[in-house]
Amino acid sequence: MNKDAIFLDENNLEGNEIFCGISPVKTHYPLHFHEFYEIELAIEGEGYDVLNGTKHEIQPNVIYLLHPTDYHEIFATKPLRLLNIAFTNTLVDNQIIRDFLEYDDGIVNKLTKHKLYEVKATAKLMIDIFNGNRSNKSQILVHLLNALLLLIIGSNRRNCVTNDASHIDVLKYINVNFAKNPSLQQLSKYCGYQRNYFCEFFKKNTGFTYKEYLTNVKIKYSKKLLKITDQSINSVALECGFNSASNFIREFNRKTGITPKQYRKLYLATTNK
Repeated sequence: MNKDAIFLDENNLEGNEIFCGISPVKTHYPLHFHEFYEIELAIEGEGYDVLNGTKHEIQPNVIYLLHPTDYHEIFATKPLRLLNIAFTNTLVDNQIIRDFLEYDDGIVNKLTKHKLYEVKATAKLMIDIFNGNRSNKSQILVHLLNALLLLIIGSNRRNCVTNDASHIDVLKYINVNFAKNPSLQQLSKYCGYQRNYFCEFFKKNTGFTYKEYLTNVKIKYSKKLLKITDQSINSVALECGFNSASNFIREFNRKTGITPKQYRKLYLATTNK
């Protein structure tokens, strides 16, 4: 199956910070990943979401909180209307961001009836404020966003929807094990494919070579560490699976146009304003 992955960056967000609205999906929203975080909750329709290679039925009481490195597509068996909030992590409390890093994949949370009511009410209020003209709407949205995230994450350890490990495909495997630098041989064996066929399969289904995709995942994870920790550049490089700080700096500069140190300084300058 030949399909290219769509990459959405922070420029896709209105105001480059946050978007709140209702997103329709008539039949299919193609495979994509993005630099920002995203909350999705179905309020109408039926279908399923393939998140990092694992299929989840879209249910009215299941909410998705997607990380920047998550990789997913949506299929609608009946036209969907999704409550959608997308945001950069510059708006989120640092402790909440640290909590996100406990999860290798997006959070798929099954909500109780009461929690669903709270989440929907908060999200709909955010949409109303986002579409309004209040002079202080940005400040209100930041507070509501952090409250919404706490509502979603708070009970996640008890209610997280999981799937049997045998159903997890290669994309999830890479997202979990990227720092270990799994080889093409390991991944080919994991999928049950010959190496050459695996390379062709991977390129067709992601739009990237395996090496390009692996580097993208590492760089995205390194951005999180640079933003929320004071780890040295060498420590970040090793934690993300780079074999040296110099290799990490070179790849980071190639992907972003700046060094990791410059990236951290820009982030700190923004958050300390």
